[in-house]
Amino acid sequence: MNPWTAAGILEKNKLSNDLPFLVLLEIVHKGLEAPVRLVRNNEDIIWNGNIYQRFPFDFDGINEDGQELPSINLKVSNVGGLIESYIQKYNGFCDAEVTIMVVHAAHLDQKEAEYVLHLTCDATRYDEKWVTFCLSGNKEFNYRFPPNRYMRDFCKWKYKSVRCGYCGMAEPCSGTLATCRIPERFGGEPGVSG
Repeated sequence: MNPWTAAGILEKNKLSNDLPFLVLLEIVHKGLEAPVRLVRNNEDIIWNGNIYQRFPFDFDGINEDGQELPSINLKVSNVGGLIESYIQKYNGFCDAEVTIMVVHAAHLDQKEAEYVLHLTCDATRYDEKWVTFCLSGNKEFNYRFPPNRYMRDFCKWKYKSVRCGYCGMAEPCSGTLATCRIPERFGGEPGVSG
């Protein structure tokens, strides 16, 4: 996480302040000519030469179950159906890059945001009130590394595949050496100690 600027720290530590921190949202999708830029505010703002339109949006809590990558739900107002028309036209904005930025209203002349978070849209759902984007972090965490594992008791080849080599009519094996149809081609590593 980037450290806050000196101006941001001063604004954050004030006992009272007339101007708020603003949450900016930038959605980039390959089908769009220009990104969708929104601000959670009661008026439009200009930051870094771009106009951010006022629009109601909110965040749910982070979903962390220990089984999947953490994700967060971004709820954008669906009043008027504007965002709904975009997601219907552009495949639900799946694989859209979403950037969440925090800036202070008194320092819109600064080029750097106080806080920046880069996420990817995995799923979208909507109703009459809200369009909800399920956002998660880096997609590289979805891939196993290293790609192969050495397992003693289980075959990694798909049944009747080229590597399996079996092309008979017997019932499928359970992936163990005991049920393997061609034991010489067993894809496990029986020599690995348990």
